[in-house]
Amino acid sequence: MRHALLTVAAALALCACHEIPQDAPKPYAGKEDTKAYAGDLFKGDQQKYEQALATRAQFQNEYVRTGGAKQ
Repeated sequence: MRHALLTVAAALALCACHEIPQDAPKPYAGKEDTKAYAGDLFKGDQQKYEQALATRAQFQNEYVRTGGAKQ
């Protein structure tokens, strides 16, 4: 019984001594992200892209879309 307790205690002590190194994370090494307006639709024109987003947002605005803003 005592031998088993010593074996378990030794195993726990050895497990406690093994700590995983906590180095700083490595920087992202993948490819650089492209801009949303760099595709074929907007051809790099950021103002055209932002205008399209604003127009889309107006169509999703229920108050404006149903005519409630005209009253």
